[in-house]
Amino acid sequence: MADTVLTEAQIEDLFQSWTSQVLGVSDPSAVRIGWPTDGSPAWEIGSDVCFILVSYADSPYTRQIQTDYAPLDDANAQVNQTYTVGLRVSWTFYGPNAFSHADLVRSALYLDSTTQTLASSNVALVTDVPMPIRAPELFNGQWWDRVTFWAQFNELVIRQSSVPYIASVTVSVEDDQDSTEVQIVEG
Repeated sequence: MADTVLTEAQIEDLFQSWTSQVLGVSDPSAVRIGWPTDGSPAWEIGSDVCFILVSYADSPYTRQIQTDYAPLDDANAQVNQTYTVGLRVSWTFYGPNAFSHADLVRSALYLDSTTQTLASSNVALVTDVPMPIRAPELFNGQWWDRVTFWAQFNELVIRQSSVPYIASVTVSVEDDQDSTEVQIVEG
């Protein structure tokens, strides 16, 4: 029995790899994950750089957990808990091609190949993706081109465990005057 759930690092790697592929870049510094606490190499104002930030998102779908039982062996049943984890992925692009790169990535979210890539990791796009927003950033007295957009995704999670079967139970029946115990044994 193995759980089917992605770690945060696996989700970040999935989107970093996919974004690099969409943009046609192989340089790992062109598509970066978040803002690392120990810093990151700087880039020039004319360089195209993308940052990806993954966070978890609440929705009505994330609040439902389905529990199913199936025979495992003579003494145990398998328990499958299936539920949805909401993800919010934010892309922030810098550089002279920031908007065109954001638009390219946003439109690629709707490609069949993207659907298949995400589905192989039990992830699906929520198909309501807002337009990229251009918001230049003032840094060291210069305005740097910056464009941000985000998308919501659902991840299917399956948690598996086992529970022992109930082999026997004692039932006590009482009235005001006396009591009787009945032993119920499986089989």
